[in-house]
Amino acid sequence: MTDTLALATLLRSTDDETLVARLNNREFTVAGIRDFFDLADALLDADSIQGCLALLDRPTLSALWRLANTAVNSDSNVETGTLDLLRQMLFLDASDTVLASVAEQLNRWPSLGLPDPSELGTPFPAPDFAHTTNTESVDHIAAERAFAATTAIAELLFDLRRQPARLLARGELGVPETRRLAEAMAVDDTAVATLINAAERAGLVKRENARLIPAHEQENWLSGTASKRWLDLVAGWAHELPAAISEHLARHSDVHSVSVLLDWVVWLYPGGGEKFRNQLGERLAEAQQLGITANTGGSTAGTLSSAGAAMIGGDRARASELLAPHLPEPVHALYLQHDLTMVAPGPLDAAIDARLRSLADAEGPALASRFRLSAASIDRALTDGETAESLLEFLTGVSITPIPQPVIYLVQETAQRHGRMRVGAVRPATPEVASYIRSDDSAILGAVLVDSRLVVLGLTARSVTEIVSRRDPDQVYWALVEARYPVAAENASGTVITMVRHDPPPAPAPTINKVAKLVEKLRLAEGGSNANTAQAWLARQLESAIRSRSTVTVSVRMPNGTIVDHSLEPASVSGGRLRAKDPVSEIERTLPLSSIAAITTR
Repeated sequence: MTDTLALATLLRSTDDETLVARLNNREFTVAGIRDFFDLADALLDADSIQGCLALLDRPTLSALWRLANTAVNSDSNVETGTLDLLRQMLFLDASDTVLASVAEQLNRWPSLGLPDPSELGTPFPAPDFAHTTNTESVDHIAAERAFAATTAIAELLFDLRRQPARLLARGELGVPETRRLAEAMAVDDTAVATLINAAERAGLVKRENARLIPAHEQENWLSGTASKRWLDLVAGWAHELPAAISEHLARHSDVHSVSVLLDWVVWLYPGGGEKFRNQLGERLAEAQQLGITANTGGSTAGTLSSAGAAMIGGDRARASELLAPHLPEPVHALYLQHDLTMVAPGPLDAAIDARLRSLADAEGPALASRFRLSAASIDRALTDGETAESLLEFLTGVSITPIPQPVIYLVQETAQRHGRMRVGAVRPATPEVASYIRSDDSAILGAVLVDSRLVVLGLTARSVTEIVSRRDPDQVYWALVEARYPVAAENASGTVITMVRHDPPPAPAPTINKVAKLVEKLRLAEGGSNANTAQAWLARQLESAIRSRSTVTVSVRMPNGTIVDHSLEPASVSGGRLRAKDPVSEIERTLPLSSIAAITTR
């Protein structure tokens, strides 16, 4: 049986759901595939086969080689699970025989500098897995890095809230933006990309409209403890590992030596070990930055921390338990000073830290324990729904000392000034006028009218105390807030109301499964009646046999309904008829395709 015909027959007879799942295990080019024969040829390409072999571990490869070199119906000692995996990889035909192209590629390994497949069953010369590194020292160093990484990423998110980062055409940060974020995060420029990648994998930031902006999930992350924040980052890091590597690390998370893990990966995946080693090496470089691994005692490869190993092994609860003792305890109070600064004696509790940032500015890069109050920061909090009473109550609750008089004056005076600019809805609204901005301060209204950031609002002065806009009040209000004007929203009776911005979670991007679309196209291409489809398929089988000069068994349906088998060498197919030679009798036969019930190749 030729490989193309055997595989095409198997592909065509497999139900769509199973076929799509199996095709998703393989890498091949979809373009140019018009029928199941083309698909079979694409899957039998040497590069496609080798790419799939590279994903198989040594025991599976050894089983594949034994199966390829075992006579049909003989005992190959291949486990059912392994056999099923080889079926999923489309390495076997309908009778569970290894396709010749697969066997040939495997036997070609020595010429490619890969191990001889006959030796794949030899055991691994196990290294000394004894872990002699000081675990306590590794865990302490790793925890310090973990805390620094979570703090830096928190500062990244707070900074992006204020000012999204512009991206270059390739979707990367330029030098000026990298330096700005590095300063905000208090890290070297070289660490920015790694930490942004970690934040992106954890779903905390996203690239949108040539900007790097906070993602929907960042609110929940920022409200979590330092331990939870780190666990989320590691989960994102581990999720992006190649599946083969991730599964192996989970099985051997007790092996903390990074160099041993790298050697083990190369041995376990002989077809792609170096590629995996490089991939894992790159990811472990990120792991150093995130505090998943640490270097001690002159080690260059590093060692997995206890918490990192537990997390990779899938035990999040255990990882949290192991990490917590090495993290600094959060504090719940701070000192308010007469110069309007607030200083905490340690890392603040996440909830307190988040609320402080809504009413004060963090002072100094990545110093989450020092803040400064200002009229602008208080006004920002009032815009978000705070009142003078709620702010003073909060500050009283978190202050170790009595609130200084300058702080009280600042809050009260800012609250009195706040809302002198009001936004409301025009009733009834028209296409030209939907909302208004009013203020007794004509100077500030004049500034609004000439502010280039507000051009999209279509503002027009109605009087010295009122501006109108064609935009909805909600749009006008938030545009003014982002432009840092002291604005408040009001209802029809002039009462100040709290506006809540509801940023909907991003709609999931539509996913197009190219493989599913391909299978659908191939089924439609067969089209027509069942009879026509069957004949077209018989013709393609015969054409394949003609090209390979194969002998086939043609099952012919006789007028009385019986089936007669003929062993033939197909010569041509045209006009709905098969012309073939009987190799035994040396007679040429001509058969209508409509009479052929089935074709079986040898």
